[in-house]
Amino acid sequence: MERGCPTAGRLAGELRRLVLGAAENSLPDFAGRPIFDGPLVGIVDGDDRVFRALREAVSPRHFLPREVLGRPDGPVRVLSWALPFSRDIIVSNRSGDWPSELYSVARNNGGALNLELGRRLSDWLRREGFAAISPVLSDGYDAFRCPERGLSSNWSERHVAYAAGLGRFGLNGCLITPRGAMVRLGSLVTDAPLDVRPRREADHRAPCLRDGGAGCGLCLRKCPAGAISSSGLDKEKCYLRRQAIRERSLGDYSGKFRMLAAPIVKGGRKADGFSLGCALCSSGVPCESADPAPGAV
Repeated sequence: MERGCPTAGRLAGELRRLVLGAAENSLPDFAGRPIFDGPLVGIVDGDDRVFRALREAVSPRHFLPREVLGRPDGPVRVLSWALPFSRDIIVSNRSGDWPSELYSVARNNGGALNLELGRRLSDWLRREGFAAISPVLSDGYDAFRCPERGLSSNWSERHVAYAAGLGRFGLNGCLITPRGAMVRLGSLVTDAPLDVRPRREADHRAPCLRDGGAGCGLCLRKCPAGAISSSGLDKEKCYLRRQAIRERSLGDYSGKFRMLAAPIVKGGRKADGFSLGCALCSSGVPCESADPAPGAV
């Protein structure tokens, strides 16, 4: 069949429709508040050398886009998106030593929606006549402890979003996008020959990570687990804090709110479950909803 390639703009428009029109994007237990605003989108060539660099930065097991698609030749593109949390959710999480109920439910349900977006947008591309797959939904996706990097995975949405030009890494390990760090990230790989905007090569670090927090450092002071230092994020301390949040709140939340279950993969095992987080270090800080020191990567 002869295929007409969708433009990057049309693809971004379809993703926006899928996000804002999704029933899962509202929280019935919180007066129907939306979880996400409209998405940011980046597209990068799947053969870009940055993906081989991720095997050092993330894990030697990190997928190359061609491995995901299973195509030795022909075009390969990686579409990455950032879903900014809506203002009410961000504001609710600005104070205290524990994440707000609104943020916690939004993060969990937004995570389930984010996985569905990968599936739905891939289905749309396939209807257009192209191969498409979201790596985190593939059978080979895994999250694990890597000897070189600690907690890791074989497809890092944060690093893929950086590769697609959506932001730089902050002191707290979050990707600071033009809409800030309070976002959820997703991606897919396709053979649709989408136009790629060249990524300007620059330091992957936001100014706060470069100067060890000397110019801001508010996230360092906000983290109740002491997981952030002038050197960056201690992923193990952050993980333990998130586990404490899960133990403290999940039973209550799952009984009180309409929580959406979604696949969780760890150590090669996949099971439906709930995902709670913290994000206190990204709330009530200058990079909460914008990049305070803008500059394309």
